[in-house]
Amino acid sequence: MTMPTSLRRQLELVGLDESLRLAEAAGATPAERRRLRERLEVAHQLLIDLPAMDDIAFLHSGLCQTYLPHTRPKENHSVWRREAGRFTLIVAPGVVDERRREAPRRIGPHETSDLYVGVPFGPKARLILIYLQTEGRKSRVVNMGPSMSAWIRSLGLAVTGGQKGTINAVREQVLRIARCSFTLQWEERDAAGNTTMSVRDQRIVEGLTLWNGASDPSKWSGTVELTQQFWEHLKEHSVPLDKRAIAHLSNNSLGLDLYTLFAYRLPRLRQDLHLRWAQLLEQLGSAEKQTKTLAYRIREVLPDVVAGYPEARVEVTRHGLLLKPSQPAVPRTMVNGMRLLDVPRIGG
Repeated sequence: MTMPTSLRRQLELVGLDESLRLAEAAGATPAERRRLRERLEVAHQLLIDLPAMDDIAFLHSGLCQTYLPHTRPKENHSVWRREAGRFTLIVAPGVVDERRREAPRRIGPHETSDLYVGVPFGPKARLILIYLQTEGRKSRVVNMGPSMSAWIRSLGLAVTGGQKGTINAVREQVLRIARCSFTLQWEERDAAGNTTMSVRDQRIVEGLTLWNGASDPSKWSGTVELTQQFWEHLKEHSVPLDKRAIAHLSNNSLGLDLYTLFAYRLPRLRQDLHLRWAQLLEQLGSAEKQTKTLAYRIREVLPDVVAGYPEARVEVTRHGLLLKPSQPAVPRTMVNGMRLLDVPRIGG
């Protein structure tokens, strides 16, 4: 027994107005009705309007197969690992000393581990990575805008201060991204059945000037420089995404993970592919220990993902997700000169 998730068929059969009317009748609460309307409106817009060139974003194809944590890791010094088929992502946190010189020096066995800034996590880290790699396709030196506030707004986020505001949260994720290292590892088999392991260690950011607050514009550098190695690799191994879909999913890490997975995988399929819950548990940024919990969360968010990628042909089965060959999230004709990732495919 499978459950179809595409909104395209409904919109083609009855149109937007009737679909909205049905959504009003189906929603049990105002919040649920609002979610149903948003899904339909987003899917309808993406189906009738091709993305403008400014609507196209990019993400390294390795990060479209394996993902960062959804939530803050318990320990800042912990290494993060995710696996998809013969492809493995390992993220090692970097160190930085942000203690003020006038502050008392702490001593003890935990002093060194306190220098680790941790692995990037959550939806903001994903939005930052997409921004840096989208702009990085144009130039190795990424222009982040005239001010920190303008840049945060360009990520689709409100600018708020305070301990739990977006300013501190974005700064933390930028620091984590800048200091951590990414290891991309994959295995290839030749015609004789021999296996070769390839490993590529990369930092994304060469250097970064961090800011201490929004009130001091002189702290804003306005540029980030990508490493030469990552920049060269990114130009050949990036997947096009639709910014309108990213905006729709911007507050949901799992939704962003599934959207980028589908954007990478579905257009490359030659036949149906079934990803079991256990495979997805190893691949996505979820920290769940049980497949049952992950399956519930995927079922919950999948309608939003499909609204952002209405061409996606994906079904939920008892044992996982059934992926079917689909049209790309961004038409290939709009991404001239793009090369696709040539590392092994998931499940292939």
